[in-house]
Amino acid sequence: MKRLWPTLVLVIICIAGFWYASSKDFFKDKSNEPKMVFSIKKDDVASYSIQNGDSVVELQKKDGAWTMTKPSSLPLNSFGADSWIDTFSTTTKDKTVEDNAADLAKYGLDKPKQKFTLVLKDGSSKTINVGDPLPIQGYFYASASGSGEVFRIGEQQVNALNKQQLDFMEKSPIKVNYDQVTSLSVDWKGDKWSLSKTDASKKAYEADWKLGDKTVKGSDASQVLDKAVFMATEQLVKTAVPKAGTPELRIEVKETDSGKDTVTTFTGWIEGDNVWVTKQGDFWSYAIPSQTIQELFDKGKQLPEGSK
Repeated sequence: MKRLWPTLVLVIICIAGFWYASSKDFFKDKSNEPKMVFSIKKDDVASYSIQNGDSVVELQKKDGAWTMTKPSSLPLNSFGADSWIDTFSTTTKDKTVEDNAADLAKYGLDKPKQKFTLVLKDGSSKTINVGDPLPIQGYFYASASGSGEVFRIGEQQVNALNKQQLDFMEKSPIKVNYDQVTSLSVDWKGDKWSLSKTDASKKAYEADWKLGDKTVKGSDASQVLDKAVFMATEQLVKTAVPKAGTPELRIEVKETDSGKDTVTTFTGWIEGDNVWVTKQGDFWSYAIPSQTIQELFDKGKQLPEGSK
């Protein structure tokens, strides 16, 4: 029995070693692991373009701010503009199809259906070209500028890159510092209510609010603020055109910061099923469904009375 102990100890050591190596992926074939198409530093990017057939969306960065130069200018959500670069820089090659392809046409890459291009501050560019779908569902043939390699790329990655104009647009007409809002009034089709915070130093949900003579809890008032602040359009904005007469909608938001009040006014005109809402002095008008405005108005008017 004593002679068996060294053998048993050796077996145990081997098993433990194998388990440890397996847990650290020592035996995993890493040659087929997805690899980044490009390595990009976000601060080095000057512009980028998304081409899908004849459609081109182009954004440029100047003085730290993004602007859309194609197909037309729009108010942009800066987060969306920046996050697209993250998507590009983390795009991976799923698997190499051909190392140095002589015939790109058989992959649909002689005239790529989709092209995603980053232009860097030094004038150089990096492009991911997307061609035909593979026989394997969920993948496309792709290539990268500066390389003859054809690789496959997942459909989900292509869809993440293939953003449209609307995807980059700021969709909400009302942008405020939520907890600095001290009053909200809505005039809709000639009927009006006004909601005011009783203590400007408190957060929206912590403070009591007044709706006429009625005291309203912060948790209830916040539901009304949410409906105003988070209303959004699903259409492209249009240039605001001044109109004569009284608008069907008028919203006033007062914010208080360090004792200083700022009042912002929004007006809206009904067209079909939408109300085109414009911030006073702004260049853009947003199509908000009339039903959304009605829900905001009804919610404010029907707030329950809270503690006094």
